[in-house]
Amino acid sequence: MINSMKIKRIWKRIVTDIRTYYIAILLFIGLNIVVRTVFHAFCPFLIMTGFPCAGCGMTRAVLCFVTGQFERGMNLNPAAPFWILWIVFFVTNRYVYGKNSKWIKILLGIVASITMVIYFYRMLTQFPSYPPMTYYKNNILAKYNTILTALTGKNNSQ
Repeated sequence: MINSMKIKRIWKRIVTDIRTYYIAILLFIGLNIVVRTVFHAFCPFLIMTGFPCAGCGMTRAVLCFVTGQFERGMNLNPAAPFWILWIVFFVTNRYVYGKNSKWIKILLGIVASITMVIYFYRMLTQFPSYPPMTYYKNNILAKYNTILTALTGKNNSQ
């Protein structure tokens, strides 16, 4: 059972991290709002190239898992359970125990590697037919190519 002193230490660690990283947090929130307003997406890789990234569908997948929609979560991004486990491990170590274990980084590397393997498999078997593994037509490279074609009168894809 967690006593009140333990809870105070946990909150102190959380507040310390928020104070330390508040500028990055605010910039991320601001960037998120602007980018979603302009591009209706947040993933920089998707916005630039039109191709889904390894994390596409991850936020929705995590929300599905948290709300008990396991099948839908797996369809959105099968790597989500690994990230959920890593986040639980990280939060428990950092805030509950106050430790920065070397295992956090090792497991992060393992989870990232698993995510990439799943991504390449999905690109080979699901792209571009199954959301979120679809092509985003309003990407910057496609717009640049359209503008360049209009200016030069040549099709650069040949």
